[in-house]
Amino acid sequence: MNRRNARWWATLLWLGIVMLPALSVPRVATAQAPAAPKQPVRVQAADSRTLLEHVGEVVTVTGHVARTGKSKSGINFLNFASAEITAVCSADAASKFKDGEPGDVFRHADVEITGTIELYRGKLQVKIDGPKSIRPIEAESKESPKVELKKVGKDHWLSPAGLHYRGRDPEGRTRLDHVLRHASDDPKRDGPHGVFDDGRDGALATIDAAWRLVQKHEIKPEIDGGRAAYTVSLGRKIGYLGGRVGAERRHPPLTRVFIVVERGTSHVVTAFPR
Repeated sequence: MNRRNARWWATLLWLGIVMLPALSVPRVATAQAPAAPKQPVRVQAADSRTLLEHVGEVVTVTGHVARTGKSKSGINFLNFASAEITAVCSADAASKFKDGEPGDVFRHADVEITGTIELYRGKLQVKIDGPKSIRPIEAESKESPKVELKKVGKDHWLSPAGLHYRGRDPEGRTRLDHVLRHASDDPKRDGPHGVFDDGRDGALATIDAAWRLVQKHEIKPEIDGGRAAYTVSLGRKIGYLGGRVGAERRHPPLTRVFIVVERGTSHVVTAFPR
């Protein structure tokens, strides 16, 4: 073997020593994390143009429920304010709601609905398949805030939302005490008796929240002489049915606030869960 061939074989031997271990190491496959589920697009109910672009897709629709209705077959309809889309809940889906049918629970509430956008006779609609499809935008607070009423005068208090508890009822109670009878249950009371959750502060905070919705969305009252009555849904449980009737029915949950004021004022006559 001449010197040139010797150098050539030496080079091959060196390459084998260096490269062979690298070539013999098996490749380890890199595991890929599963892709996160795609979140539905959020679209305001009034944005019909964008909703039309997502027909056939699952979308989260947000808005204020201005009106509701129910067909003879039990279908619930929720109509958004200033919008062309309607939320539709079949009778079977409505029966899945424990706190009442969606047309009752979410009337006058700000909500978000996640469902498939469809066209029915040229009209936009979103399907509600059950309780998981709809929820109030303002989440329920676990603890009721402390409500401080301002003492304006004798037998006269002003709430943070501008409600006046003034004067006395026909039985001599102050209007504040009259309303706070609904802050706790009276098991011996005849007839239906709506009871607010979370005691005094829960009652006053819930009434104020309902009154703010009345002002924000200009909810129309039912007029009876010199009084105006508002029924406001907060889209969540705010109390339960107490008294003897409530006990017989196992204290079903209540989601609406019934507020009666002197017509043309914010002076409270009464307020309780309904």
